[in-house]
Amino acid sequence: MRNKYLYITLLSVLALHAEAQGQKGTRQAPKLVVNITIDQLRSDYLDLFAPTFSTDGFLRMMAEGILFEQASYPFRDIDRASAISSVVTGTSPFCHTITGEQWIDRSTFRPVTPTPADLAVSTIGDELKIATNGKGKVISIASSQTMAELAGGHAPNHVVWNSHSRKKWTSTDITTQALQSMTLESLGQDSIPDLLFLNYEAGAQDQQTYLQLDQEIARLVTQTETQVGKGNTLYIITSTGYCEEKSINYETYHIPSGTFYNNRTANLLNMYFGGLWGNGKYVDTYFKNQLYLNTQLLESKRIKISDATQIAKEFLLQSAGVKEVDIHLFKTHCGDITIHLAPGWQLSDENTHQTEKAKIDLAYFPLIVFGSGIHSALVQTPVTIDRIAPSIAKAIRIRAPNACHAIPLF
Repeated sequence: MRNKYLYITLLSVLALHAEAQGQKGTRQAPKLVVNITIDQLRSDYLDLFAPTFSTDGFLRMMAEGILFEQASYPFRDIDRASAISSVVTGTSPFCHTITGEQWIDRSTFRPVTPTPADLAVSTIGDELKIATNGKGKVISIASSQTMAELAGGHAPNHVVWNSHSRKKWTSTDITTQALQSMTLESLGQDSIPDLLFLNYEAGAQDQQTYLQLDQEIARLVTQTETQVGKGNTLYIITSTGYCEEKSINYETYHIPSGTFYNNRTANLLNMYFGGLWGNGKYVDTYFKNQLYLNTQLLESKRIKISDATQIAKEFLLQSAGVKEVDIHLFKTHCGDITIHLAPGWQLSDENTHQTEKAKIDLAYFPLIVFGSGIHSALVQTPVTIDRIAPSIAKAIRIRAPNACHAIPLF
């Protein structure tokens, strides 16, 4: 009798395996892909507040989908603009050139904000347009214009953001806009796949924020299933990969800390170069933790830019609070020199009286894939977010963005 039950169990396992293989081989392309990026989403808070979540939001996605526990960005100095650009292009700022939410225009020395025209490569939305002769729809919704436009790529159908700077959007507003756009644009209603990019915020870093996020994601999934049909939508959720550190008095706990003044640093470096090569404005300007050198002056004095940046690096590394110095010769939308401060230090500009909030790149954060054709799995192997775009491309059977070399997640 025991052997009989073992035989039946073995047959059942083989049948389930065969069914799974069959499903894998014949997986239908989703009619709609919803790519959700949550600003400052943290794994520890997701775990902490999980017992209070509903059964239809994060918990359902993690239980029924693929949960990649250790996701990260393959570059440093992450912010919302560089993060979303990397998600939709499948590459790093070195290729897509969106290095931050602002950078200095070398011709005017004024800060500029990136637009899709600054994206130097194609996005997954662009590739959908190319593959479907413009018939596939691309919708992008975010609380800021920069996030919405960059996610939408070069040729979106519809881009929505909060145009009233004094009015803070909530996650409810974004969810509502997404559902309205689904109806107005008839997303997921034909055989041609559509893309919806959606941005939520978890920057408040409290229980109420995560509870509201959970409720809104549950509402989004439930109503999308009603409009598009169950199993016809693929969801990919991840974080922007950083968090803004709350004001902490490290001195109280005897933790090393301090303030690094970028204006003083620029002046000191200028004086140091002057002592080496004669008077002159060798540092054109500075912006946050970046320094822009006067390349024309250096060339007129027959000083190699590579030599100047190397000397500057050695000089800056002797400054208190400086942990690392990167050199970015001829890199688009970036200073010649980037200064990385030690943990606990903050950046300040005495000329503008602005203090830069310290940002911490998260060691890891969750990446969740849920919906159309996805089977439950827990993946603890580290992954990077440049694999999201090729994963979407594979799912809807189109080419990955033209600068993407990452392999799909599934």
